[in-house]
Amino acid sequence: MNQKITINPLDVLLWNGRHSGKDIVNIYSKFGPMMQVGADTKMLNFGLWKNATALPDAQREMSEYASEFGEFGSAKKILDVGSGFCIPATIWKEKFSHLDIFCMDLNFLELKNGSNHVISQINSSSGDIPFSDESFDRIIALESAQHFVLEKFFEESRRVLTSNGKLILAIPVTTDPSLFRLGILSITWLSKKYTKSHVLDAIRQAGFRLKKEESVGELVYAPFANYYIQNRKTLKEKLVTTYSGNVESLVFKSMKKMKDLSENKVIDYLFLSLEKA
Repeated sequence: MNQKITINPLDVLLWNGRHSGKDIVNIYSKFGPMMQVGADTKMLNFGLWKNATALPDAQREMSEYASEFGEFGSAKKILDVGSGFCIPATIWKEKFSHLDIFCMDLNFLELKNGSNHVISQINSSSGDIPFSDESFDRIIALESAQHFVLEKFFEESRRVLTSNGKLILAIPVTTDPSLFRLGILSITWLSKKYTKSHVLDAIRQAGFRLKKEESVGELVYAPFANYYIQNRKTLKEKLVTTYSGNVESLVFKSMKKMKDLSENKVIDYLFLSLEKA
């Protein structure tokens, strides 16, 4: 019988509060399998639910839309920062065979488990990109920049982007990061709680200009929550083989809160395309 993943609530509070590189690795090591159990996939995003009705399809739709939004068809060399298991990068390579794609992540084990022969993989942090100036014409952070120190990430991205390159972000944001407003999500939403204004200020200060913006929160959070709520019995049976029943109960409460906050415009999900100013 497989040993269940144990989670110490005090550890979670510390990881979420400090949010150091090591803390982020611990968060994904403990909670990454939760997404994989629920979706039978190694993709780690909420999904984009324009046409999809199941999580794996929504996650693929999110990945494919990111490539359209980022105009990957006209790109040559791409860096995926916070790439996880490199599944989106593999999708992009299938769609655009000409692309030279590099996956970079702080979590070595995720890179190792996502290894393949068409994507180059680099174990490094978002604040220390180990490439020379103007190495890429696209950099993308697909649902990963909410974990980064944005100012340092933007500084490094600007350095390694070509003069006409684009930085693409798909990032969760909130209008109110307070414990009072987010409730249970202040604990279970395991990322920095960036506001849109903070993100935009950091963009300007780093010497980028915003070229394109889309708000897609209504196509992310509520459908994701509804998928879990409607399929809770099946998903719970899968989750409790890996986690305790208390963890699943916390997930269920978080899903209901996520749906409520999304419908009340407290949380949103942005696609942003940036160019050097």
